[in-house]
Amino acid sequence: MKIWILIFSTALFVGGTCLGVALQPKLVPVAKAETKIDSAPATAGGPHNSREISVHRFASELDLSGEQDRELDALLSDSQEETQALGRAMKASQDKTRERIVSLLSPDQKTKLDALMAAERQKRSDSEISRTVGTYAKVLGLSDEQAQALKSAMVEARARRREIKHGEDWQQARKTIREEQNGKLEKSFGPEKYKRYIEVSELDRSDR
Repeated sequence: MKIWILIFSTALFVGGTCLGVALQPKLVPVAKAETKIDSAPATAGGPHNSREISVHRFASELDLSGEQDRELDALLSDSQEETQALGRAMKASQDKTRERIVSLLSPDQKTKLDALMAAERQKRSDSEISRTVGTYAKVLGLSDEQAQALKSAMVEARARRREIKHGEDWQQARKTIREEQNGKLEKSFGPEKYKRYIEVSELDRSDR
């Protein structure tokens, strides 16, 4: 029993960390405009109260010289590259550890582990869709029926994206799926809410 707990915990840790690594480039400031803006105050006593982060948050108020501004951008760029390199190294180490753990298992145990991991991925995906639907429902003022229509459309679109075959035009396939999904939502939402939905969804995609 203990080895199953160890294997499952390690696999979940790897999956969660890899997700964090994948999102890291989007979380690290990479453009000047992004380094000068921070609308949310840092939590008292938290890590964001460090002097380095404060410089980034208040760069525009500090009246930096042109040279300081260029050096700040260079430092942020270096930090991003170092973080990404660290993320790749961590992923490689975790992949190696997982392979070594899996090598201890019998074929039946490997099959069972794959099923457990698939169920966990499905659970996380369902949870993410529910959170997204909740956010849209709040922002757009959706009725329960409209929120359910959005959830059904998202679940269907997710299933279809997973069926995209290797070698197929991935971008075109996703575009087709999105257009068909939007067609269904337009009927459910009505003109005004649908227009607002498109505006919000486009902003959401631009941040990814």
